[in-house]
Amino acid sequence: MTRPARAAGRMSRRAATASLVGTTIEWFDFFIYGLAAALVFGDLFFPSVDAHSGRLASFATLGVAFIARPVGAAVFGHLGDKLGRKTTLIATLGIMGASTGMIGVLPGYNTIGVWAPVLLVVLRLLQGLAVGGEWGGAVLMSVEHAPTSSRRLYGSAPQMGSPLGLVLATAVMSAVSALPDEQLLSWGWRIPFLAGFVLVAVGLVIRLGVTEPEQFKELKSAGETARLPIGEVFAHALRGLAVSIGLQASVNVVFYIISVYFLTYATTALGMSRNTALLLVMIAAVIDLLMLPAVAALSDRIGARAVLFGGVAFTAAAAFPFFWLMDGGHAFATGVVITAMMLGAHATIYSVVSSVIADQFDTRVRYSGTALSNALAALIFSAPTPFIAEAVVGDGTRWWPLALLTIASAIISALAVVGTSQRKPAAEPAAEPALPTSA
Repeated sequence: MTRPARAAGRMSRRAATASLVGTTIEWFDFFIYGLAAALVFGDLFFPSVDAHSGRLASFATLGVAFIARPVGAAVFGHLGDKLGRKTTLIATLGIMGASTGMIGVLPGYNTIGVWAPVLLVVLRLLQGLAVGGEWGGAVLMSVEHAPTSSRRLYGSAPQMGSPLGLVLATAVMSAVSALPDEQLLSWGWRIPFLAGFVLVAVGLVIRLGVTEPEQFKELKSAGETARLPIGEVFAHALRGLAVSIGLQASVNVVFYIISVYFLTYATTALGMSRNTALLLVMIAAVIDLLMLPAVAALSDRIGARAVLFGGVAFTAAAAFPFFWLMDGGHAFATGVVITAMMLGAHATIYSVVSSVIADQFDTRVRYSGTALSNALAALIFSAPTPFIAEAVVGDGTRWWPLALLTIASAIISALAVVGTSQRKPAAEPAAEPALPTSA
């Protein structure tokens, strides 16, 4: 192997590692909020209403970030396509860490009244802005540096950050949830958020050691970057945008039912303790994490479409059995069921969807297109899911609408798989379809 080839290989691995670490930190910060929303925010920031209404209000603030994500995708996507992937990713990580840490020092409703939920919403909006720009850039840093023959495997690196972030967030929240309620509500819940200040410093150091992908450097040095990337996405890549949004429908719905709403359902309808529910989610996320690179490597051999179709077919077939079996209330059986659903409906799709989405867009607008599709999919499919689940399930006797919602999301994703583009992959710079150059 030549020296340039070895250097390229090292940079590919470094970029994948940086994407994994960065997205893990981002998602840790993001999921901590979701877990706190399910377990404590109703009491802390909405104490004047009943428990059910407090949870609805708490889940509504959870959804605020999803409104901000398309804005973050547009802003940071523009910067990523104009200035570079690396610079933009450093900015998103800094914003996420700062906003998460500030939540950790936020007074509750009993201290500053209505300003407590107002400030909580503002900080959640900042989290949403950061995540809106983070995921797309992290995917591109990994995929655009990847060897063409392994782009699905390298593309799974930022995807692993989501379950790993969930594992870490769940472990930390489980630890503080063991505290007596008085201590948990007074100071214990703050510890995971304050960790955001420390984690962001670690992520920034790692990201500073990664160079821009060659595809983007060549484009920028030739002066061929898009003048208004988001405009070109809507003008020339609308089909790719729609397909990319649809690809994420089922995996987003399933993930947010398990990672966020299940905690409420388990403690209210199934009678489980907080720690038991958190442990079950954490175990499922660990196994899911281990499966992501394995499934991605398989897709490099048999094709991404086959893996995606398998995932959406499993999602549709397992929807009713999943909720019916979970409704039994036995902790071990429930853990097996949610783990099986995470593997069959999440790992299969999530492992390859990032690189497939990147393949739908030309290098000139790839950051904007990838980030925007992820942000809009989150707004459409992820944000409403916990709120809808809490609203329709209520006392735990009406779970069947969630099964129908899951099946509908699987149908949307299946149609999107059919519509995926066969353009040259994101990791292969040659022969890309050209878009009009800017003046």
